[in-house]
Amino acid sequence: MKNRKVELNFTPWEVVDSNDLLVVDPWIKVWREKVQLPSGKIISDFHRVSMPNASGIVPVSPEGDVMLLRQYKHGVGRMVLTLPGGFCAKNEVPLDCAQRELMEETGYSSTEWIDLGSYVRDGNRGGGIDHLFLAMNVSKVSEPDHLDFEATQVEWFSISDVLDLIRLRKIDLVGAAAALLLAKLYLDDN
Repeated sequence: MKNRKVELNFTPWEVVDSNDLLVVDPWIKVWREKVQLPSGKIISDFHRVSMPNASGIVPVSPEGDVMLLRQYKHGVGRMVLTLPGGFCAKNEVPLDCAQRELMEETGYSSTEWIDLGSYVRDGNRGGGIDHLFLAMNVSKVSEPDHLDFEATQVEWFSISDVLDLIRLRKIDLVGAAAALLLAKLYLDDN
């Protein structure tokens, strides 16, 4: 595919006023902005959300199998297949966050980390940045630390089974599906 550069002319919206609606530091901030569009139109109730940045990990065994976690996620009210990951502490480097989260949630570690990129959660509302990593040749070095109340079951799948799970919509969380597909693209290219 040829990369085509298209110049778009745009003018950012002007924030005329802003009011905090909910602040629960460090977890979430919700605020309402009054914004003026380049056309002059005023939108008086544009809502924004801020949450900490996070790191997500696609762990791969020495045999090439992918680790998924079966976890209860209260936001959807059920068990899901997902990836290890979580919020980064204030000023925590995303890779350090990924390494900590993998160890805490699974007891696994890796010495080969590949950066799959950083992505905005919601282009309209904000919500933070997800930093995605591929952890190659993971090995178990300790028991998981479930102090964050996440009951976790580690399961291993071939990459073709992971793709089938995505096709069958058995991976419910868009961030997990995106990270798995990015990992597959990386693995295919390397």
